[in-house]
Amino acid sequence: MRPLNVGDVVSAAISLFRTNFGTYIGLNLKSVLWFIVPIYGWARGLMIQSQIARLGFQELMHQPETVAQSLRAVEPRLWPFLGVGMLVWLIQVAVGYAVSFVMTIVMVPISVIGGAGGDAAAILSGLLMVGVQLVVVAAQMWVQARLYLWNLILAMEPDTESTTAITRSWELTQGNGVRVLFSLLVAYLVMLPLYALMIIIPIIIAVPFLGGGLLEGDVPSTAAILGILFAILVFLALTILIGILTAPFFQTIKSVLYYDLRSRREGMDIQFRDRPRDQRDS
Repeated sequence: MRPLNVGDVVSAAISLFRTNFGTYIGLNLKSVLWFIVPIYGWARGLMIQSQIARLGFQELMHQPETVAQSLRAVEPRLWPFLGVGMLVWLIQVAVGYAVSFVMTIVMVPISVIGGAGGDAAAILSGLLMVGVQLVVVAAQMWVQARLYLWNLILAMEPDTESTTAITRSWELTQGNGVRVLFSLLVAYLVMLPLYALMIIIPIIIAVPFLGGGLLEGDVPSTAAILGILFAILVFLALTILIGILTAPFFQTIKSVLYYDLRSRREGMDIQFRDRPRDQRDS
């Protein structure tokens, strides 16, 4: 079986998300509300996110589940979702600190050489520093891509131990880390207009309030303060709204990638079809 290319993955995920839009958005709204509650709410929110990914995978398998059926399957692993999620986060933080340390070691002598070698050396060292930063960011994103499937593995593989879900994700993405990474990058590009609105709209709102200047004498302008506060509130509201709209899409990306990586080992062919609404509701 040939692996799905990046375009195939994103196209299948868009189709899956569009077909089940109402169900996935409703579940994700519950997830966002649960995340407000510390500890237990975080576990519940991660579980619901994983439930969305499981529903997508089952749809691709042509064995669709209702929301209630998927909930019964994932709920026994409520706390492992939180525990493994925190472990994955710690791994990513550790990788971030490690690559930042390496970046510092590499960039210090480059900057010294650039400062002492004239304009040409300074330009070359600047380009090298940019290159080092790009390599570091790429390495961090690659590690994230290799660990991307952990929660769907917990949701789909009851025989997999909680702590080995990370190892399982690493094994499934072996040799496919770059493809997973580019699938995520393309998915972010698809959602880029929404992320742009999240920034542009608050700026547009704040600009009229700042027209009279930031200061009135030596004190901040009341209009400027109100405008900035209002723009911040709009930004927060848009962040939550866009998160509700986009998070399920990334779970469907995960569903397609997981299906693709497993199907090539198990000899299954992927054929996604839109299903009638009454077959998907609980």
